Amino acid sequence: MSLTPTLARTWIDRWDRQQEGYLPDREIMFAVIADAVAANADRPDPLVLDVACGPGSLGARIRERLPQARVIGVDADPVLLELARTAYGFELVDHNLADPAWAAALPNEPIDAIVSTTALHWLYPDQLVALYAQSAKLLRPGGILLNGDDMATAATDIDQLHTAIGTRQIEREGVGDREGWVEWWAAVTAEPEMATAVAERDNRRWEHPADSGATYEQHVQALRTAGFRTAESIWQYGRRRIIAAVN
Repeated sequence: MSLTPTLARTWIDRWDRQQEGYLPDREIMFAVIADAVAANADRPDPLVLDVACGPGSLGARIRERLPQARVIGVDADPVLLELARTAYGFELVDHNLADPAWAAALPNEPIDAIVSTTALHWLYPDQLVALYAQSAKLLRPGGILLNGDDMATAATDIDQLHTAIGTRQIEREGVGDREGWVEWWAAVTAEPEMATAVAERDNRRWEHPADSGATYEQHVQALRTAGFRTAESIWQYGRRRIIAAVN
């Protein structure tokens, strides 16, 4: 049996719910990024590159905001790519962002926006620097990069505040009892229609940090070194930020 769009969207909805158990303001992050893409675009059909796109949740929100946008997703997880492909029909590039050759697999067209959420902390610091440098070359002049993620600080007291307000936020939003990451993966692994993608995922496992620990200041410095003329936070809750960098 093959995966149907309806079943793929069911799994993505379940993915989104489990992610909100860790990030209650995830939809707000999506909305801020989509609004920033729309505000910076000079046309109704921008070319948007979603790096580490997962099952396409962010790209789908951008398409809701900009129905004519062309979204290309890059990821190396065959399970999540299969869900994105089947549910949304996005153009997808199956490539590991840790390998600098990923950029060569893209269409040879200037990109209006490069976006990502809660994913680039999986890259080692040197890989993150390389990705930012490649992004500056891929974007058109005036194009924008938007990265939403947990970004550490050098201040222990701020980290403690982040933990405290994050715990309270989860309690306030009532999402603490959601299905977790481990449970979601155990369930999708048992889905018969995902068997081929699951087997391929097992073959591809690669070493990466759970969190590279790159600070907000290091992100900004790497973006400026890459050649972006502006790199600043446009949204923040605790340590979670969205950095906007304009080419």
